[in-house]
Amino acid sequence: MPLGLWGALNFSRLNNMAAREAKGEILLLLNNDISMLSPGWLKEMIIHAVRPEIGAVGARLLYPDGSLQHGGVVLGIGGVAGHLHQAAPADEPGYFARLKLAQEISCVTAACMATPKRVYDALGGLDETNLAVAFNDVDYCVRVRAAGHKIIWTPHAELTHWESKSRGSDQTPETRPRFLRESGYMRARWGETLDADPYYNPNLDLYSGVPRPAFPPRVPRPWA
Repeated sequence: MPLGLWGALNFSRLNNMAAREAKGEILLLLNNDISMLSPGWLKEMIIHAVRPEIGAVGARLLYPDGSLQHGGVVLGIGGVAGHLHQAAPADEPGYFARLKLAQEISCVTAACMATPKRVYDALGGLDETNLAVAFNDVDYCVRVRAAGHKIIWTPHAELTHWESKSRGSDQTPETRPRFLRESGYMRARWGETLDADPYYNPNLDLYSGVPRPAFPPRVPRPWA
């Protein structure tokens, strides 16, 4: 997708450029297709982001029709990563009420993510060389946790996300080759990590973000 003088879209580079200019202690990565639903959402994210052990905080994002767009990201879904309970009704409590509780999680989307600037700078920000558009937030979150920080998703910061309204789909003839390259890079770099999300029950399948028993089982039977 062209951006005039900026050239092809590189979401990672745009955020890294902004982060270099930022002076505050907490960075908020925020897409231009996010709409605020109520006051207080930013405070809910910052009260977690300022904790010394926290490396990133994500919000509860809804589609314009009120269904869930982002309830946290699970590693391994679809091969790389996917959103938990995506498209669930707004009042859905989720698997063991996960959609109602602030919790540790492996990844959150950078469509709305708070992260300490010291962490972002120490990790070199988003990967603008290999992950210009897709999975740069997943890669960042994996690196955040590898550096010893925790990641929090909170349902108490709620916004609307008009997903991909500006950048378009990853599945057009023009964008799919780039998406496949970025998917391949993630599998090559983080394959074993993607297959073992510590915050998702290994007895659940990885075909979608809807928690359901895996068949065949992903966990070897101890008696076999």
